[in-house]
Amino acid sequence: MEVAVGSDLGIWQKQQSDAYLSESLAPNVTLLGVADGFGVIGRGTPTAHLALATVRDFLRRRQRRGAFGARLSTPSHLRSLLLAALDHANARLFAQSGSHEDFVGSGASLTTVMVVGHHAFVAHVGDSRAYLLRLGRLETLTTDDEIFAEPGLGNTKTTIPAKPLMRGLLWRSLGTQPKLEVSIFHYELLAGDQLVLCTDGIHRCVAADEIGDTLDNAESAADAVGHLLGVAKQRGTIDNATLIVGRELLIPAHPAVSSGTRLDRLRAAIALLMLAVVAVSFAVYVYRFGFITH
Repeated sequence: MEVAVGSDLGIWQKQQSDAYLSESLAPNVTLLGVADGFGVIGRGTPTAHLALATVRDFLRRRQRRGAFGARLSTPSHLRSLLLAALDHANARLFAQSGSHEDFVGSGASLTTVMVVGHHAFVAHVGDSRAYLLRLGRLETLTTDDEIFAEPGLGNTKTTIPAKPLMRGLLWRSLGTQPKLEVSIFHYELLAGDQLVLCTDGIHRCVAADEIGDTLDNAESAADAVGHLLGVAKQRGTIDNATLIVGRELLIPAHPAVSSGTRLDRLRAAIALLMLAVVAVSFAVYVYRFGFITH
């Protein structure tokens, strides 16, 4: 799988409130995600970063328990697994944000895609988006959870810099309510399909047709990401802009080494070192004093 990611602050932003994730959880499992947050958690942790990290860590733990084994890799099980990860992230963010019925402390829009073999599971909440390019046609896989928003750019290509659109009111986002119904969809991937995940800093300034044309004409995923970020910046995006492009989706990626795997290796190395020290000490004792016999 070929994956490229990129992010830009936007012309008026002083800090990054977006986050992205691209990680191989197993030889045939890849997790992609983008998030756009507001507010902070605890001692200043950006909400978007915590949201994606919580989803990732939940799936990592399940992976170590064999959740992606051959017997369990049915579409219904994988859908339930991703839904459980989003439920867990929502509960954690809500508990730590200080939000309640009359006050919203922080929250995040989040769109994530879990690719397992030739299956793609898309989970979504908020106004970040996922697109699928298939046979030259770009399809929007998600619907913005937004009211009172200005009309989008639609599918009309334009070379004229776009007026930055004002954000609407999100009626659904991660971490702002104790129980959340996440939208989740299942797609079967075909050879040549391409995935795009982006925050609103991209899709408010770049039309869907332009995204599709860029994917068709770009020589690599990195070229597509660079071009689309450049267009959004040229048109004066006022928000953080974050983008992921995935190609060659049916080719498994190599699993990333998780922190748990590194810790296990460190423990094993320490154990071997201690064993070697004991063996050397015993050999020195025998050499100097011999065995004690009765």
